[in-house]
Amino acid sequence: MVLRLSGFSNSGIDIDDTVKKLVAAARIPQDKLKQQKQLLEWQRDDYRALNTKILNFRSAASDMTRQAAFQSKKSTSADESVVSVTSTATAPEGIYSLKVIKLATSASVTSEKTGQSSETALLKSIDATFTNATTLSIGGEKGSATINVKPTDTIAGLVAAVNAKTSTTGVTMSYDATLDKFFFASSSTGSKAGIDLKMGSEENGHNLLTSVLKLSVDDDNNNTTPSIPLSTDQANKGQILTGTQAFASGITTLIDKDLTTTQKFHMEANGKTLDMDITKTTTVGQLIDQINSSDIGKSGVSAYLDANNKIAFNNPDQTKAITFGDATSDTYDLLDKLGVKAPVTTGNQDYASFSKTGQKAQVEFNGASAEYDTNTFSISGMNITIKKEQATAVNITNTRDVDSVFNSIKSFVDKYNDLIDTVNTKTTEKRNRDYAPLTDEQREAMKDDQIATWEAKAKSGLLRSDSMLTSAMSGFRSAFSSSVEGLPVGNAKTLSQIGISTANLSGSSISGSYLENGKIYIDEDKLKKAIAETPDEVMALFTANDGLKDSDKGDGLARRLSDKADALFKNITAKAGVTNSVDTSYLMGKSLKDMDKRIDDFNDKLDALETRYYNQFTAMEKYMNQMQAQSAQLTQQMG
Repeated sequence: MVLRLSGFSNSGIDIDDTVKKLVAAARIPQDKLKQQKQLLEWQRDDYRALNTKILNFRSAASDMTRQAAFQSKKSTSADESVVSVTSTATAPEGIYSLKVIKLATSASVTSEKTGQSSETALLKSIDATFTNATTLSIGGEKGSATINVKPTDTIAGLVAAVNAKTSTTGVTMSYDATLDKFFFASSSTGSKAGIDLKMGSEENGHNLLTSVLKLSVDDDNNNTTPSIPLSTDQANKGQILTGTQAFASGITTLIDKDLTTTQKFHMEANGKTLDMDITKTTTVGQLIDQINSSDIGKSGVSAYLDANNKIAFNNPDQTKAITFGDATSDTYDLLDKLGVKAPVTTGNQDYASFSKTGQKAQVEFNGASAEYDTNTFSISGMNITIKKEQATAVNITNTRDVDSVFNSIKSFVDKYNDLIDTVNTKTTEKRNRDYAPLTDEQREAMKDDQIATWEAKAKSGLLRSDSMLTSAMSGFRSAFSSSVEGLPVGNAKTLSQIGISTANLSGSSISGSYLENGKIYIDEDKLKKAIAETPDEVMALFTANDGLKDSDKGDGLARRLSDKADALFKNITAKAGVTNSVDTSYLMGKSLKDMDKRIDDFNDKLDALETRYYNQFTAMEKYMNQMQAQSAQLTQQMG
């Protein structure tokens, strides 16, 4: 093995500098290869940047092939304070009348004064005879829920407990200390909106809904069912089923954290059924919520945890039994785990009930009566919102939205002009061949701003006269100027007939020339007139489709350009790939991969050449040292 020498040798030669210069001379072919690779990468990036624009234009052209872009309608109401309206493309043109007979309302309940005027007041201070805990069942359009109510609860605590179940019931509760009243409201309107309150009575059987919540059957509240304590009639008695299993952590308790297989809980009540999968991650609260939001909950039966953290079921009608089942075929006893295998039944429960439903909207549209659950609804493609009741009808006028159609066409043409301007700029850009990509050594010798200026010139003109792009632009221009074949006799067949062309005549001046490489101009007045008077002809010039794959002569402009943009996008992708792609299957990617291999091979050759130079200098130094030793020995012998 020959040791590598560096620095100045006995011969006085700077070996490192000499080797560096020799290797640098040998690296010149590799530098040229790296420059070729850099040019190819810049050209690839230019293609990809253009392809992004082409893709966006293709999307815009595709949108314009749909008839909806040309069928926009504009609706106006003669009285916006009563009716507001917007239209879809399917709305028929004409004048229509709408009378608002009734507005849709939510279910709402307002109590009498409690006599406390403070949300911190205890419920027993509202009614001193309220001494024992009871339950309040809340039903709404979403389902039902039951909460425990104690005499020592505050007004604010009761409100919070009811609202904690709003997602299950669809009913909210509030209390205003200034007005000193409770307010209940449903979250929706119409016939499905409802409030159904049931509150257990104490031993004395008096009505807690009226004595504690101060609900009234006053006509001002428009309550549909009187609030009364239950009679001794068996059909008006309720029951409570209480499980035998206590869950220490309340609703967050896992039913069985050690469960290894999925179990299926089955329940039937009021002719409704529920099947729910129970796993090791299912909590008691999740089971209760599922029951209360199911059809069973919507029928009036609700589940809850009682004061002892046991699952309980409030059944307003004890004549209709509640049954439970384990629908899993194994030895695991799910009902026993839940404590409902043999629940304790407490029957003949007195409770007071109170209900209120919402009101449907009622209107007459051109004399035809209709009802809706909300105040916003659709009729014949018109989206209507009614705001107040009125004895007289309001006229609604539907017309074609000329401005909207015009703006859609203009936006499309603007995107086209932007695309061809970008492509034309790239294909006519001057190529600065005196500015080659910088080598590593050249970069090290320049400042950042000098590098940026140099590379801007080096990147210029890489797509100049590109045949793929120039051919595509020629096809685009032809698509604009060619007539659409197959349209009915007498219809416009070219875009120039509706004011879209490469020239724009305004007074005595003409804009546009061949030097602009196909830029499109719009005669606004002429186009708007065509949209207003012959909308179907305008639409056909963009959306027509002859169904022929080998010809676009019968296709509308948008369909032609969509297909041509798609073809160009695919051609560029095949050549330059897509942004951030690491795949080298595209044409330029294969060339870049080959260049990388050649550069790597050249690096190996340069490493070997550098080692050979150092070995040669080391051998030279060895022989020179030997010659110097021999010369010194001869001089000594000769005296």
